[in-house]
Amino acid sequence: MIECRDLIKIYLDETSNLKVPALRGIDLKVGKGEVISIVGPSGSGKTTLINILAGFETLSSGFLRVGEYNLEDLNLTELLYYRLKTIGIVDQFPERTLFLSGTVYDNMVFVYSLQPNDSTNMESNITKILDELGIAHLSNRKVRLLSGGEMIRTAIACALAKRVPLLLCDEPTGQLDSENTEKVKQTLRNIARSFGTTVLVVTHDERFLEGVDKTCEIRNGRVSILMGKEEQMIYSGQTKFPLRYKRQLDSSNSVRLPDLVIEKLKIQTDVEFEISENVDVRVKNPDNVPVEKIVLKELKERRKKLALKDIPSDFHQNQEIDIKLRNISKIYEKKGETVEALKNINLNIHKGELIFILGPSGSGKTTLIKLISGVEMHSFGEIIINGENFSNLNDEEKAQFRLERFGIVPQQGNLHPYLTIEENIILKDIIAGGKIRTDQIDLEQNSKLLEDFEIIHRKNSYPLEISGGELQRASLAIANYHSPSILILDEPTANMDAELAEQVMNHIYELHQKHNLTIIIATHDINLLRNGMRIIQLVDGQISKDGLVK
Repeated sequence: MIECRDLIKIYLDETSNLKVPALRGIDLKVGKGEVISIVGPSGSGKTTLINILAGFETLSSGFLRVGEYNLEDLNLTELLYYRLKTIGIVDQFPERTLFLSGTVYDNMVFVYSLQPNDSTNMESNITKILDELGIAHLSNRKVRLLSGGEMIRTAIACALAKRVPLLLCDEPTGQLDSENTEKVKQTLRNIARSFGTTVLVVTHDERFLEGVDKTCEIRNGRVSILMGKEEQMIYSGQTKFPLRYKRQLDSSNSVRLPDLVIEKLKIQTDVEFEISENVDVRVKNPDNVPVEKIVLKELKERRKKLALKDIPSDFHQNQEIDIKLRNISKIYEKKGETVEALKNINLNIHKGELIFILGPSGSGKTTLIKLISGVEMHSFGEIIINGENFSNLNDEEKAQFRLERFGIVPQQGNLHPYLTIEENIILKDIIAGGKIRTDQIDLEQNSKLLEDFEIIHRKNSYPLEISGGELQRASLAIANYHSPSILILDEPTANMDAELAEQVMNHIYELHQKHNLTIIIATHDINLLRNGMRIIQLVDGQISKDGLVK
């Protein structure tokens, strides 16, 4: 279905007039009906590859065939036809591809109608897809009222409704909990088996190392590993010695050594191969450095269960309460449908506290974040922030309140699309009505912010030019501009690989300790938590637990 040979993509950096390689010779084959995950750290070239496969970007050189199409030969009209007939896309920010004012069913019908054949079975096919993704109950819900996880599943449902041979998914489960991630993976497998659809998932999510036909790892714009099911077991620690690896020769007859081999042999620049008369091959460190035994248990274990203990009765004693929620409820009413997103939420958050709001997709995390920040109005109850009755403020007063006291990072990382990352930093000053002179901008301080969140290399890029993980890191840096007293983060690491997410969380913890910020983090990822952190667990719009991590 997909064949790449020596695929290269080079961008021109207009500020430095230098050519920057994003893909450095990709060699990859994917068969019809296969489910393949493409994994790699943020900035490795994953999103660039999926954009080229989708026909959004052109390759600089090399060969790329998808089905019957040679993509390097297609003109603009042919690319549009290719996308219509061949490609279904699930964007990591689904609001880019969905009609937010329409219902889930409306969106499905629109996409289904793009392929006119078999319209008689439209309703039954749509119902089947919604059932398989577990969102049939959301059929009549407006898309803009969905949670981040529900919106992702709706985007997947719409892509499946297009009935095309290739499904491209860019970070489809970054905002989903493990249970819903497994449902999505199972649905993708079922679709591939039932309809012969090829599914390519570009992700940093380690959960996609298992349950797929193949895993391709990209590092620095090259395919570093192509793993089958046996090697997936090695990476998840579910195997025994001897470990067996398969590697793919690229178009230059080069092959990459497994990370474990490089690490344990302590290879730096040179490597030695020893071959016997019987063609037994050994890989050695030429300096005869002593090596360590491989212990599979050293693979980092992800937290699978969350144990909480009750907060002490004196937890808020002698503490200044920063945020107080009293009997907060949120009800959506559209077309006769009543949805109670939050029910009787009572919560105290004291000044300088770091608190996590945890819960599965659709539990009400994002809604609660929006109510606290005043982006949406609650239906019942009272919100008091910094001793001021936030509920009584009008929209203009709430906006001014947010501007002066809040740093907010939504799931989508909403930055101004026509300003660079560096220019977005001072947008807060401009909105506040300040007259900004070029000689007054503290470039050193702004660069330090971007360096702290490892996004300095993208300071001259526009938000739509960078990956989802880079966009989130840029949003985190900008939210910390002028050190707000309250920081509100909604799924701040959803589009980051595990290593980068840990680095970002370490910096958030450092900010909290250094500046005594009140920080509220909504997430489904229990691996972000540390012992002693306070957790508010939401289930079906209600607080089920309020405790500390054991």
